[in-house]
Amino acid sequence: MTTTHKLINQLIQLQELVMANMQKRASMPQAHLEVLEKSIASLSSDLPQQVKSHFNRLLQKHPEAIVPVSTGICAGCGMALAKSLVTSAHNAEQMHRCPNCARFLYYPEQLIERERTSRVYGEARKTGIGRFTSPELMMVSLQGSTAEEVLAEMCGRMAEEGFVEDGSHLLDMALQREAIISTAVDNGIAFPHVRGVEGGGLSMLVGIHKKGVKFGGPGRTLTRIFFFMVIPTATSAFYMKLIAGLSRTFREKDASDALLAATTEDELWKALIKSTKKMIK
Repeated sequence: MTTTHKLINQLIQLQELVMANMQKRASMPQAHLEVLEKSIASLSSDLPQQVKSHFNRLLQKHPEAIVPVSTGICAGCGMALAKSLVTSAHNAEQMHRCPNCARFLYYPEQLIERERTSRVYGEARKTGIGRFTSPELMMVSLQGSTAEEVLAEMCGRMAEEGFVEDGSHLLDMALQREAIISTAVDNGIAFPHVRGVEGGGLSMLVGIHKKGVKFGGPGRTLTRIFFFMVIPTATSAFYMKLIAGLSRTFREKDASDALLAATTEDELWKALIKSTKKMIK
């Protein structure tokens, strides 16, 4: 592995820790994250000073400072990149930045993509939470007895409905994210997700586990409500606002009870729309 490859991997790992820290703070403002913050400090301590300074400056503007090259474009800002730049990024000959947004670029070994879609002429414009989910992404009776089994159910539905091409790869990425720090928060809620799913907008599946399952959350709390999201790189900033809003909304017992009381996917969809009407216009 070249020095550039090692540096790119270090930046990607560092960014995952930074994002995990931001996500946890958005969903649990009172969380104690000293261990995670020490890991961030440790991993960034031996970065070349010029790279470290630019990385930190980028994080002040964007949630992500290093982004993948996706089908010849910068996944961060959407700018088409010169073929020579794409080739050089693929070979990891040196560190490269996007000429437009200045983010560091890397060429991923595997990129989770889906078929790019556009709005159909004459189709009603979606509003509220309906912009990010649909009745097909409601799962009212998750059955898995472990975190991995529950994630597998949700990833399978995402693939069945065409939100990703490869459910198994999505599961691997979701498990890798959970290994950093659990996405479970208080009140039996979790926000599992995979970032960097290009080819469409942010998409969210809502899953209910009536009995609850251990998902690595605080204390011995069982997780019953799952908001599983696939997130294109360009929507990372909005994702932070979305999980903060969902966390505030479903921290209220009446709102979470309404989801848990649903016995059909249609009931779950209606309860979700009603509960989030004030949160997302």
